[in-house]
Amino acid sequence: MPNQKKKSQTKKQKLAGKPEPAPPPSGRLIALDGAGGEFLAEEAERLAHLLGGEASWSNFDASNTFHELGMTKSKTLTPTPRVLILLYVSDLLFRLRWEIEPAMQEGRTVVAAPYLQTAIAFGVAAGLSKEWLDQLFSFAPEASETLRLKEKKKPKGKKDDWKRGDLEMAGFVEFCSSTLAKNFPGWDAGEVRANMIEYLKELEETDGVRKFGKKLKRA
Repeated sequence: MPNQKKKSQTKKQKLAGKPEPAPPPSGRLIALDGAGGEFLAEEAERLAHLLGGEASWSNFDASNTFHELGMTKSKTLTPTPRVLILLYVSDLLFRLRWEIEPAMQEGRTVVAAPYLQTAIAFGVAAGLSKEWLDQLFSFAPEASETLRLKEKKKPKGKKDDWKRGDLEMAGFVEFCSSTLAKNFPGWDAGEVRANMIEYLKELEETDGVRKFGKKLKRA
């Protein structure tokens, strides 16, 4: 009598004043990852429109964490790659709580751009442990599908701009590259970006990640 037992347990929870567990999300989560911030945000909106229905998108820095960090302009504030990744986690938790999960509970599709692989690729390229990064992001729900946005041949900003860190805060990669280049002599943002792209390309061969543009699976 498994059904009767389940009903009995639910009734006891109500009598005890305990809230019933929330139903599992019925919507889809599609991750759109890549190494270009502004282009990533533009394509997330376009992908949501292509998916139709009530699809929405969630972009980097919805919590304004990085915006406020950039506004401080404090010379004593020199976050390391590890700290920047932890700040990304904080922003992602905000996005999940206020943007992604509520929409999925309503049965809607959400495009998260970026999601996990952009941050992991940056961390690996910056010399952080892949094992530590995987464990750090283990809290995040798995995406129904992960797409890689092919990078533009010429990223925004000249080559010397990437070396000096003279970049606009177009996205997570640009923000981190600018911050680290200005605070840590010898930091080569261009090399890190190139290593990120190689890491993301390898995901297509090993983890089933696809380039954005190919036909998506229907819900």
